[in-house]
Amino acid sequence: MASLNGVRVVIIDDVESEILDLVRGLWRIGAAPLYIDPATLESEATYKPLSGVRFAFLDMDIVGAGADAKSKVAALANCIRRVISKNNGPYVAVAFTKHPELVADLDNYIFPNAEIARPYAFVTIGKEECKDVPALAARIDEELKKRGPMWMLQRWEQASAAAGGEVVGELAAIASGSDGDPDKWREAWSRAMLRIMHSCASEFVGDIGMSTGAGAFKAFCHSIIPLHGDKLEGRVAMPSPDLEEAAKDLLTDDSKADCEIEAKARINSMLHCSFDELNTPRPGSVYSLKAPSLAPLFPGAATMVETLLPRGKQPPEEFRKSVNEVAGQVVPIAVETSPACDHVQGNLIVARLTGGCLVPVETAKRFKSTLPQSVWKVSPLWLSADGGSKAAYALFVNCLLVSSCALDVLGNESAVFRIRSQAFTTLQVCFGSHAARPGMLLLR
Repeated sequence: MASLNGVRVVIIDDVESEILDLVRGLWRIGAAPLYIDPATLESEATYKPLSGVRFAFLDMDIVGAGADAKSKVAALANCIRRVISKNNGPYVAVAFTKHPELVADLDNYIFPNAEIARPYAFVTIGKEECKDVPALAARIDEELKKRGPMWMLQRWEQASAAAGGEVVGELAAIASGSDGDPDKWREAWSRAMLRIMHSCASEFVGDIGMSTGAGAFKAFCHSIIPLHGDKLEGRVAMPSPDLEEAAKDLLTDDSKADCEIEAKARINSMLHCSFDELNTPRPGSVYSLKAPSLAPLFPGAATMVETLLPRGKQPPEEFRKSVNEVAGQVVPIAVETSPACDHVQGNLIVARLTGGCLVPVETAKRFKSTLPQSVWKVSPLWLSADGGSKAAYALFVNCLLVSSCALDVLGNESAVFRIRSQAFTTLQVCFGSHAARPGMLLLR
């Protein structure tokens, strides 16, 4: 039953009375399904598809009246498109039918269509089998155990939701008073909870970041991320025994093969790049130097890449040609590298900018294998660096390229992205260690 507990489940059926036993059974094992009558979708033009659905119970015939197989499949596929977001991720489709050929037809109909979420697996049952939900859940569990990646991702997702619930529960307990009067208790609880939330938020962004309710709420959410991480860490530290067999798939020779550069770049961007609040100068904001107000603050792209390219034994004219060729392929940038605390406390007088460039990963292979100590690098990242389609880039920042500008100048520009705190901290360490590097006399 582990697979169905605490995840989002939908049931798509045109006859509500036929799925009541299934609904009651799912409740008993800790799953709260959402029932969808296909007819209601036609009257709700603005229905927003759901994300995070992990199980979809599907009536394979929502048309009725003796419709042919093609019509049944097309109607159900369109219903799935309306109900489940195309970016939903993997889900198991449990098909109500005694005709398995309809499942194959639905599979073949869905997969060429990029607008319809693809089922990761199908389980075929008759509606009468739904009365024994524990047996059905055990069957689904067995099916998922054969499909390690979804089994593991789903267990992580369940642990994440449970960890969030633990954090809310503990915060609520801290705010809970001892008043025996219900109305007074609720009033005191709300007052104490708001004070806790305000304290967390203001310590995270400072008073300057607490000018709007939306900003304060966002700051509070950011401040308790470590609490969620701590609870999640405890839940995944010791995987349950039923996960151990699936987890062995992580150690196969095929799993150890290197994943593609695009996959690495996209995950790195999820980890280390933020794309919100790009119109507000923040620590780690990355700006294109094509902006007329910022371009004069730094040398051109050729000067930036010259120290990164190996000179070797090339004649000066050949080296200069290589420099210009590479310079034409990079995007010069500047990173706002002022300390986060100065932003929070409103201590900034000017914005401190450190220059560098975004370089296509293939071009970056031409750079020196050992970079100068002044250069910080993170790669690969999946970005649209120059307004075009996204691609894999390497970000180089040179701590020797330092400039500044008025805050209002930076406020008039929009950042390409923002480097998140973990990566930004390593950049600041590089900057600080290079700036504090002592010189010494040494005969060699």
